[in-house]
Amino acid sequence: MRKQTFRVALALGLAVLGVAGHAAAQGTPVAGSVEVTGKLTRVMAIGAETSGWEIQLENEQAFGGKPVKSIEVVGNAKKLQKLENKKVTASGTIVHRSGVETGDRVVLQVEKIKQWKEEKPHSETKSNY
Repeated sequence: MRKQTFRVALALGLAVLGVAGHAAAQGTPVAGSVEVTGKLTRVMAIGAETSGWEIQLENEQAFGGKPVKSIEVVGNAKKLQKLENKKVTASGTIVHRSGVETGDRVVLQVEKIKQWKEEKPHSETKSNY
């Protein structure tokens, strides 16, 4: 009887540790809307554990405490396809997804995306002096 009780307690303890470890891997959620700028590209992953799109960021950014150089994006497929391989600015909400092969990852749920346009510097006006 004691052996069986010990096994049950051990199994429950391991289950609790597994759940706690998974919760810690989820990261801190990012509150509110975020905006990123970078090149929108197609990607593939084993087991189809991706939306198929990511933005390669110009500078490393941290989302939920995780520094990343690119972020997976989910949004309107037609719009994303139109902007493929272009520099874009996208805004939306960060969500957490997990997969068997990829583990926990942050994904940008795109609400707005547009092609990035470089602002032209103001031309200097000629002075009459």
